[in-house]
Amino acid sequence: MTVGDCMNKLNSDIFLSDVFKHYPGTMEVFLANGFDDFADSDAFMEIGEFVKLKTILKARKIDEKGFLKLLEDKISSDLRDSKYHQFSINDKLNMLALLPCPLKLPIEEAFNRFIGESKLDQKVKLNYLIEGNANNQLSYYTYVDQFSNIGEIPDIVISPGINSFYYNSFVEKFIDRGLFVDAAQYAPNERLGKIGIKDPKGNYTIISMNLLVMVVDKLSLGNNSMPREWGDLLSPQFEKKIAIRGQNNFFCETTLLTIYKYFGIEGIKKFGKSVKYGWHPAQMAKMAGSGSQDSPTISIMPYFYTKMIKNKENVEVIWPLDGAIISPVTMLVKADKAEQLKQVTEFFTGPEVGRISAAASFPTMHPDVDNNIPESAVFNWIGWDVIKQNDLGNLVKVLNSEFMKCL
Repeated sequence: MTVGDCMNKLNSDIFLSDVFKHYPGTMEVFLANGFDDFADSDAFMEIGEFVKLKTILKARKIDEKGFLKLLEDKISSDLRDSKYHQFSINDKLNMLALLPCPLKLPIEEAFNRFIGESKLDQKVKLNYLIEGNANNQLSYYTYVDQFSNIGEIPDIVISPGINSFYYNSFVEKFIDRGLFVDAAQYAPNERLGKIGIKDPKGNYTIISMNLLVMVVDKLSLGNNSMPREWGDLLSPQFEKKIAIRGQNNFFCETTLLTIYKYFGIEGIKKFGKSVKYGWHPAQMAKMAGSGSQDSPTISIMPYFYTKMIKNKENVEVIWPLDGAIISPVTMLVKADKAEQLKQVTEFFTGPEVGRISAAASFPTMHPDVDNNIPESAVFNWIGWDVIKQNDLGNLVKVLNSEFMKCL
């Protein structure tokens, strides 16, 4: 391949994975220009499957033309040493699934069987990546706001939580224009249908839902009263005694939004005073009832992880009277690809994934699936009105900031 051929292939629409895979020497250019986090090339090869060069340059306010020139110079130099080969940038990822940890492995195995056994239309070329959300959450969602055209987004995206795909920047550019469609072609089961979690405007597909409940460590509760509702956690008696999902400067957005919905900014400040730990749910499950001095009195964790608690005799799982908080697992399907990829979307909205989800305590709306949730259990869904009527991206930033001031 000549230098000229190479330059015709290189442009800002290339996915990062193509750059690193076929031009590994360009890593030097990235590192020399402030991309220190690219030193972990394996992690960014994964992210690069669904983030384009222009997206990351825009996010970091780096001149696109100038940076491309640096890459071209490096590639030209290396080509003279015959280090590179020709490649095609036509093949791109058209399905990305960032799944909660409990769902990642069983759904990935089921999907691989589905692909191996099914007879997909020969015209459908499916390039997909199924990853654990925890591995990519902070890195990938940073770039969603920078997407400027539909071509930068996989044809199918699955992700958990009320994340960047619900924020105004994405909604105004893509959702409000009708570029995504609800692929679940059935009425939800009666119980979950009543809470209104199916998107009334038909843009988002809700596959299943993570449920957040309270776990109370009876060994450290002492004389404090047992919490029964979310508002009880704002009491001074629980100051610095609560753990929620979080790390560094990021905390569970769904929990913060729910507290804000019912108790406003003052509620967020009180909640910040109550929280001491930002942990992964697996860590909460390990510490609950252990008798350790570092054990939180109350852990807000997914219902799934309550099944992993070893010291069950020392804890009480509280399903709040005002409902377990719903964190949705959402699928976005491009409207113009919905028919072509119908077999794939039917798999993710079908009974097999529904049963896998239900078995992991992630209820599904599929009418043929038994979710095995107690009949007395109540659900707490933030609601589509709250999502549609607020600039969630800015609101989450404000809530996180006010929350952290009180930690």
